[in-house]
Amino acid sequence: MACFGTRNSCGFHNESFSELNECTKLFQNCRNLKKNVSQQPIFYALTAEQCCLLAPNTGCQPQRATCPNKFAMPSLNDQQLANLLDEVGSAIEHNIPIPEALDRVAQQRHGSAAAAAQTLLSSLQRGESLKASFQTLLLANQTQITAAIQATAQTGKPELLYRFAETLRSRHEARHTLKLNWFYPCILTVLAYFLFVTSLAPLVRDNQRLITQWPDAVVHASAWIEKWWWLPPCIATASTAVICLLLIRRRTLQRLPSTLSHSLFCSTLASQLDSNVPEPQAIHTAALMAGDIELSQIENASFKTPRLLQLLGPEGEQYLAVPGSGSQTPVSESTASEDKRLSTISRRAHLRHMAFTYEQKALQRNKLIHQLLPHAVSFALGFIFILSTACLFIAPIYGQIVQW
Repeated sequence: MACFGTRNSCGFHNESFSELNECTKLFQNCRNLKKNVSQQPIFYALTAEQCCLLAPNTGCQPQRATCPNKFAMPSLNDQQLANLLDEVGSAIEHNIPIPEALDRVAQQRHGSAAAAAQTLLSSLQRGESLKASFQTLLLANQTQITAAIQATAQTGKPELLYRFAETLRSRHEARHTLKLNWFYPCILTVLAYFLFVTSLAPLVRDNQRLITQWPDAVVHASAWIEKWWWLPPCIATASTAVICLLLIRRRTLQRLPSTLSHSLFCSTLASQLDSNVPEPQAIHTAALMAGDIELSQIENASFKTPRLLQLLGPEGEQYLAVPGSGSQTPVSESTASEDKRLSTISRRAHLRHMAFTYEQKALQRNKLIHQLLPHAVSFALGFIFILSTACLFIAPIYGQIVQW
């Protein structure tokens, strides 16, 4: 008997332990009794006797119970997860069995991608749903994936799976570009420091009696760096480590930028309305896709919900209001039906326009952070290094020569 599960799902391989409450009890106690848990390469394991004590009155036999270690789950980067979502979406679109597609991915890919596909395949073969199968991977983007799967189930179209996969792929490319663009300023700084320690500082120390026009700050810095040359690299390394830890923590949370969240919300809501999904379900799916927990927890949300109007901004309240909702003039059923149809069309058009606007803002933000800012820093550092070398080191030498 083996217990498998996540924070949201749990189950047993053995039918004698099929009740969910017993599994949940065992799984929670398995996590809490850390002093009785021994760390294995893949699982945190409990002995059979401890399992029986945690799940009494279930006919437990002296076998082995295990609880999953989340650190053993395959870790997917954005590119790998995007490719996996594309495979699932393509299988749904072309009516290919999802297990067959996942089996092909597990056979053709290597590393984390193959392990994730195999985990999903095993979960589906146990009879779990696609949403529950993805939950076993403990992904940071689980909310968005859940929303995309729900939308696919409602509309029969994997449009949101493709949309979110493209978002992940764009974010992966942006991070790669960011690393490349910041590589040159870092190398430039290291080379400048190496040049100062190995060439400029010894030049000043060896010739400070001969060259009297060097500034006092340069002379003191040259003397100090001879003894404490290791301190600036240590400080830089510690600062870099702290920044990397903060970035890793932020990446673990996987919070989307606000502009991108707004774009996903508007495009998802428009797509759901195009597929004639009921308004509350469409808003709930869009809120999950945007990562807006507050709106997703509101039951029977509508376009009059304050949180929705706040999310869409002041223009949203103007364009998404139902025409004639405040009028007391009686109208015929045909006129009311036509007004409702035009209102729905207007909402979709405005939502797509807002999605495009937010997407452009996100692109501009990425261009500023990933391209313009690194290039500006590189130019500024290069200019400062050249100017300081010329003014603080070379100019005093020529000035002394002129005096001679």
